[in-house]
Amino acid sequence: MEETFTGANYAAFTTVAVAVKPRAGRVAKLSITAAVTGSITIYDNPSAASGTVLFTATTPAVGIVPIDIPAKTGIYLVPGSAGGGILVYS
Repeated sequence: MEETFTGANYAAFTTVAVAVKPRAGRVAKLSITAAVTGSITIYDNPSAASGTVLFTATTPAVGIVPIDIPAKTGIYLVPGSAGGGILVYS
């Protein structure tokens, strides 16, 4: 099945780092649904918190943050120590 638009998928997160996508894709936006303590960092990596940093934000406010950036190898998200949200990607 081929995705037809940017942001065809999403991954909810809380305080545990997660491999969002194990192959190339595109980070569309970040929806913060609960106040985040600390930083959120998104890496271009299929399985670890290393490599190219695609996005980082310290204590982002509740709301939607448009990102729209490609990930060449995968998408890995490291959330803050409190809070949560949804990462929209394709």
